[in-house]
Amino acid sequence: MLDARLLPENNAQVARNVDLKRGTLRPEKAPLPVASLPGVTSPANLYHYDVGRDGDGYWFSWGQAYDINVVRSPIASDAYARVYWTGQGAPKMSSLDMATSGSGPYPSSWFQLGVPAPSEAPSVNAPSDRVPPEPIRNEQGDVIEEITFPPRTSLETVYVVTCVTRFGEEGPPSNPSGFISRWDSGEDIPAGGSVEVSLPSIPSGNFDIVAKRIYRAESGGQYQMVAEVDAAATSYTDSVNSAALGVMLQSLEWDVPPSQLTGLTQLPNGILAGFFDSTLAFCEAYRPHAWPVGYQLAFDDPIVGIAAISSGLVVVTTGQPWLVTGSSPAAMAQMRLDVNQPCVAKRSLVDMGGFALYASPDGIVAAGGDGARVVTRELFTRVQWQALNPASIHAYRHDGRYLAFYSGGCFALTLGQGVEFYDLSASGGYYDVTRDTLYLIQGGGVSAWGEGDAMTYTWRSRLHEIPPGAAGFSCAKVIASQYPVMLRVIADGKAVIEHEVVDAQLFRLPAGYTLSRNWEIEVSGSHEVHSVQVSTSPGELI
Repeated sequence: MLDARLLPENNAQVARNVDLKRGTLRPEKAPLPVASLPGVTSPANLYHYDVGRDGDGYWFSWGQAYDINVVRSPIASDAYARVYWTGQGAPKMSSLDMATSGSGPYPSSWFQLGVPAPSEAPSVNAPSDRVPPEPIRNEQGDVIEEITFPPRTSLETVYVVTCVTRFGEEGPPSNPSGFISRWDSGEDIPAGGSVEVSLPSIPSGNFDIVAKRIYRAESGGQYQMVAEVDAAATSYTDSVNSAALGVMLQSLEWDVPPSQLTGLTQLPNGILAGFFDSTLAFCEAYRPHAWPVGYQLAFDDPIVGIAAISSGLVVVTTGQPWLVTGSSPAAMAQMRLDVNQPCVAKRSLVDMGGFALYASPDGIVAAGGDGARVVTRELFTRVQWQALNPASIHAYRHDGRYLAFYSGGCFALTLGQGVEFYDLSASGGYYDVTRDTLYLIQGGGVSAWGEGDAMTYTWRSRLHEIPPGAAGFSCAKVIASQYPVMLRVIADGKAVIEHEVVDAQLFRLPAGYTLSRNWEIEVSGSHEVHSVQVSTSPGELI
């Protein structure tokens, strides 16, 4: 951290509860309570479920025992307004009617994410040969025309069964049945008789399975759909000719997400990502229920968190960070970022657009396509940084700043400008991009950042070093939007004056400090200050 003498001219040693974006000393506004969270003990996770209809939407909240990540459905104009989350046991999903039923807390109910395969294979009974058709006879009963079978081909046939939810989500297939020989005449009539297929039961668990789909493959070909039946059906008679089979089986590798999956994050192109242990996983594009094992990537160290940025996916670990890029879940590439800075707090990881910021043992790290570096080296020493308890940080992107809450308060980092501290605390938060509002969990309720009353701020200038005898400061004035404002002038560490300024008129400073070398100005209050002027004579004041 720079010495107080070496700070840039307009920088401060202390900037607390102050908004410096306009170039004045302006008080930050306190958060404004906007909603309650009844029924949730010690809420620490927040999500605003805005369904795009009349009203203010719904607040989803979870207690501090959970570490929740929520995403909306990647499917455009999803008729069910589905929402997905991790951190509450196995990954979950819900729809508008389920999540918002009753009076709260929300979400009210859900299903486990994914569609499992039936635990058993279907079984089949061999078809009987077709009965030869009766010949055509005249009135006397004499045969006038024999009817024969057309040429027939023997087909080695095998069956699988998949499960389907009420949302149309299809899971991976069961194990295949045994092979069975069928006959195909090429006509629109059953070939080789009808096959009796005994269907497996649906898997147990909190899954919304409403149907089964039956597929068959013939002579080494691909699986094609025979029929869709009710989930309770236990058998099916297959009389479908080969030419009338339906679509190919798509869900061959659509596995359910791992039960320990966490950190759910949305990427472009309909892709969701999550992680467990040292493994990064992706879903099938626009299929949030399908997580093929073949799409998983392994890392050297356990993953702490992931954040989607404009150039890819930042993956922070207990070792070095990584950047993962690609437009298809089947072809993602890993690149190690050359900085030895592990992430010490999952919730400190924030997407800032072209890069992500996260808390490391030495400070805040920026990681992105241009590499990674500690961006707070000149703002905090390691001792000062550790005093903030970085492992406790949960942070949010708001108004171009990295807004971080730690066990003792809150600070805002603006790259290239510095850090401002606030006398605020929160157990969780959510940035609503639609409303451009940061919502915080405070006192068991929801508050909107910067929409309450003005806070009392404190701002202290850099240390100005003036040769002894050259100062001779005798008067001062403060230009503010309103008054009162408290001004402190400090010389060599002692207060020259602590004065409540009530108007824009100049006032005198005490004599006897002409030999002081180090001078500082401190302003506090809840009104905006445009300028503070200290001079050796009244004529120098504007």
